[in-house]
Amino acid sequence: MTTDEKIRDKAAKTAAREAEKRRKDLEKQQAREQKAREKEKAAALAEVNKIRTDKKTSTPEMIVDIPSSLNVSTTLQIETLLKDLSVQCQPWTSPVNNVIRWRRKVAARFNEDLGHWEPIPMRIEPENQVLVILTAAEFVELALGSEGSDIEAHVFKMRQDFRDHTLIYLVEGLTAWMRKNRNIRNRQFVSAVRNTGEGDSSAPPPSSQAPTGRKRKNGAPQEYISEDSVEDALLDLQVLHGALIHHTNAAVETAQWVAVFTQHISTIPYRRQREQANMESAAFCMETGQVRTGDGTKDTYVRMLQEIVRVTAPIAYGIAAEFDTVSSLVKGLEEGGPLRLEGVRKSANKDGAFSDRNIGQAVSRRIHKVFTGRDERSTDI
Repeated sequence: MTTDEKIRDKAAKTAAREAEKRRKDLEKQQAREQKAREKEKAAALAEVNKIRTDKKTSTPEMIVDIPSSLNVSTTLQIETLLKDLSVQCQPWTSPVNNVIRWRRKVAARFNEDLGHWEPIPMRIEPENQVLVILTAAEFVELALGSEGSDIEAHVFKMRQDFRDHTLIYLVEGLTAWMRKNRNIRNRQFVSAVRNTGEGDSSAPPPSSQAPTGRKRKNGAPQEYISEDSVEDALLDLQVLHGALIHHTNAAVETAQWVAVFTQHISTIPYRRQREQANMESAAFCMETGQVRTGDGTKDTYVRMLQEIVRVTAPIAYGIAAEFDTVSSLVKGLEEGGPLRLEGVRKSANKDGAFSDRNIGQAVSRRIHKVFTGRDERSTDI
C-alpha cells in the first residue's frame, strides 16, 4: 500500500469515527430531549390529576365577573376575599342588576378511556350558575310589586338572560328587616290599645305626653308590611322556580358567601366526574367527616366507646382511664360482671380529671352486654 493510500485510508477512518461520534452525540441529545419531554409530560399529567375536589386546588381556576351595578363597598370586600383565594375578578355589565357570574380557566380534560385528566391548551368556559344580590328593601319591593314588576317578572328576566343556569338569590338583611317590621306591628298594637283607653276618658291628654308610634325623621309614620307576602315570594322562588336562596346580615357576610360559593362551584365538575366513576365501578365514596377517626390508639379507643348508645365522652374517658385497652376492658368485664363499671367515675376533661358522678348500672350493663355477648345475631350497640 502506497503512502497516499495509507493517508487516504487514515483520513477515511478518521472521518468515519467523527461521523460515528456525531451520530452517537445526536442520539444522546435526542434521547435527553425525549426524556425531558416525557418528564415534562409526566409532570403536567401529575399536575392536572391532583385531587381537584379539594377546593384549594380548584378555586384558582375560577374567574368571577362582578357587576358594575353592585355597590362599591360590597365589590371591594368581594375582590379582597377572592384575591386571597387566588381568584381573578373582572367587572362586567349585567343585563339584570347585581348579578355575579362565574367562568373557569380550563386546562385539562378527562380521558374516559385512560381514566385520568390530560392537559390541554387553556381556554375560558362559562359556568352555569349565577348569583343575584338583593337587599331586603329590594326583595320586599319585588314581593309587593304589581304584575310586571314583581318577583315573577324578575325571575322571568333572569331566565331569559341566563338560560339553563342555576339561579342563586342572595338576600341581604331580610332577617333584620323582618325583626324591625314586627317591632312596628307591636308598636302599632300598643298605640291602638293606648288610644282605646284614652277614648274612654273625657280629659284630653297632657301636652307633654310623647306621641304614640314611631315616626321617620321626615314625620311620616312607618307602616307594617304583612310578612305573608314576603314569605310567599320566598316560597315561590324555591318551589315554583327552583332557585336557591341564601340569607346574609351584612355586606361583609355577603362577600364571604360569594367566596364560599366560588369555592364550591370550582369543585363541581370534578365531584361530578368522581361520582360518575364511583357509580361505574360500584365503589363507595366517603366524604371527609362521615367516619370519625382518632388521632392515635387511645383516641380511637375512646371514639369507639362513644359509638355505644348512651356512652358520652366523659363516660368513655372514664372507662379508658380504668381500662386502657380493649382487651383489658373485656377481661375486666368478664371477671367483674355486668356491674363492673358501675362505680367508675366519669371524666371531667381529656386531661384525666374526674367528676363526682359515676357511670351507673344501666350503662355498665349495656357495655357488658356489648363486649361479652355471644349472640352473633345481636345488633345491640
